[in-house]
Amino acid sequence: MSNLYTYLFEFNLYLLILFAAYKLFFEKDRNFMVRRVYLLGVIILPSLMLLMPETARVSVSHFAPLSFNLEEITVLATGSEGVVERGISFGQLLTFFYLFILSLGVLKLLVQLITILIAIWRSERIERHGITLLLNTRLHASSFFGYIFIDPSALKEDSLHHIVEHECIHRREWHSIDRMLTELFLLVNWFNPVAWMYRKSVIENLEYLADSAVINRGTDSMKYQWSILNQYIGSASITNQFSSQIKKRINMLNKDYKLGSGWKLILTLPLVAIAFFLVSCAEKEPVDEAVENEIIAKQKLTSILEKDPEARSEVFYIVEEMPQFNGGDAAIEFRKYIAQNLRYPTEAAEAGVSGRIIITFVVTSSGKVVIPSEEDLASIKNENLDEVVVVTYRPMDEEAKKPEEKHIKMLREEVIRVVSESPEWTPGKQRGIKVNVLFTFPVNFVLQ
Repeated sequence: MSNLYTYLFEFNLYLLILFAAYKLFFEKDRNFMVRRVYLLGVIILPSLMLLMPETARVSVSHFAPLSFNLEEITVLATGSEGVVERGISFGQLLTFFYLFILSLGVLKLLVQLITILIAIWRSERIERHGITLLLNTRLHASSFFGYIFIDPSALKEDSLHHIVEHECIHRREWHSIDRMLTELFLLVNWFNPVAWMYRKSVIENLEYLADSAVINRGTDSMKYQWSILNQYIGSASITNQFSSQIKKRINMLNKDYKLGSGWKLILTLPLVAIAFFLVSCAEKEPVDEAVENEIIAKQKLTSILEKDPEARSEVFYIVEEMPQFNGGDAAIEFRKYIAQNLRYPTEAAEAGVSGRIIITFVVTSSGKVVIPSEEDLASIKNENLDEVVVVTYRPMDEEAKKPEEKHIKMLREEVIRVVSESPEWTPGKQRGIKVNVLFTFPVNFVLQ
């Protein structure tokens, strides 16, 4: 899921910047086609940028990279040796909640699509001025791709030709594509209020675009506004509804906004470049712990990992395909392995020693686990030798008296033993190539 969080972070950063530019430059511009092009670009352009190869991104390699942090595990000493794993982590809960809401959104969208397909199949068809209309009381005065729905009661109204003309604009200019792309975009980014504002802007602009096209054909503006008022507001749907956004549509028809032009699109190019630069930096600059774990960064090794001659190439921190352990997610399966094999040293437990051991190791391109020397780790992280520690001890209670070094050594050696005896992993991959990946793993030794 780390790639998912990275994608969401980058995409929503783009969205925030580009949508702010829309509100500033385009919201009161009556060139609705330019507005449509820009709003489509808000989703399409970031998607293309995120697919760009790593070499095309802005280099910010002077920022210190961080290894991927596995979820910590707790070892309990209760008179007899035993290991207890932590429960479901916050990250796992967050992922479950995100996917749960996403699945509800997908279900709702599928229900709407099925409803429309059933309406297309069951609705009575009539011809008006060479146009096929589908009579349906639920999908009144709306369109979806090549289909136009009309409430049977509207056939006797004088405003029928205005409704049909409006919906024909939606159909001819394929506005349903904009709506579907927007709904899919909202499904993925449902947590972001800006995404909901973006959706609202897309719907409004498509209605303005159709209204403007009808008026430009010579339709009387006042009569057309009465046609809008005579309609009632239907339920929320993915169709283009004639009656949606009534108040704003009438205001737009009556306000004398200055007609803009396409040159505004050119003005937004610097903003796109700024957004691209910020996301490139955000990939590697440590902003907070949640973002750090999503960073995609790499540094060239200037020394060789002595314990494995195959680990002479680049070391990555997050890759497209993270290494797997025992055929599953390392965050789960590797912790199970540790739980089954790691024991609280008896002498350290009897001496009342507790604390946290943090170990850094590399899963090589061949799937082996290598614990680097301090020299190698300093080279990997591009730091001074005195700034790195391969295996470190931290007290659980900062105010507690520091235990004897021999007991700390016991805890360190037990973690080193279990990690170094780890079975082979499935190597990680970047751009389809097997690579070395750096991990950091904390183990808590707790007395009860």
